[in-house]
Amino acid sequence: MSAADVDRRFRAAWERARAEWAAADPARRAAQAGCGLSGGGVDVPFFGRPHLVTHPGGEVSAAGAPAHVAVSILLLHYLLRADGTPPAGEWLAFRELPDGLFYAASFAQRVEAPLAQAFGASSPAGSKEGLGRFRAAAAAAGGLPLEPADAAFAFQALPRLALAVLLWAGDDELPAQASVVFDAAAGHCLPAEDLAGLGGLLARRLTGSAS
Repeated sequence: MSAADVDRRFRAAWERARAEWAAADPARRAAQAGCGLSGGGVDVPFFGRPHLVTHPGGEVSAAGAPAHVAVSILLLHYLLRADGTPPAGEWLAFRELPDGLFYAASFAQRVEAPLAQAFGASSPAGSKEGLGRFRAAAAAAGGLPLEPADAAFAFQALPRLALAVLLWAGDDELPAQASVVFDAAAGHCLPAEDLAGLGGLLARRLTGSAS
């Protein structure tokens, strides 16, 4: 992928991340991120799918095809930021993460509201159908069921970073609600802006597979 092929909205961040990655020690960064080295760079599982991040070039691909530039930036940022902190095993709302409050309103509108709209319902019959579609979409995306809420699934996005979607389908009296929560150590892996993007990517994957 050349700079000319990159959307202008992403170009500066993409070029900056690649420059930082070129100067990094790939073996150290891979170890901190819980990833493995390969002949051409670092292997990064992203939602269970292997991605290769080359070094020093910073090209990101999956099954030989270039990754979307937003995914490329996110994986480069993960490799550059992950500090070896293990997952905490506890969930935090997005607003509770470091700097999360700054993006919380946008996150609720762009990530959580579409999930509630896609899978919620205002009648008992519709509620059952929405929960079924959510469970099917989450299972197809590699989610593992959790206990909280009417339905909930956890997703291993990156080796040291998990997030979960909690859904309350709603009824005649209460509207549907969705909450995307993150492992409490998520701030050791990505900044809040990237975590918001990660949640948005998962939401689009879930709602897209249900449409």
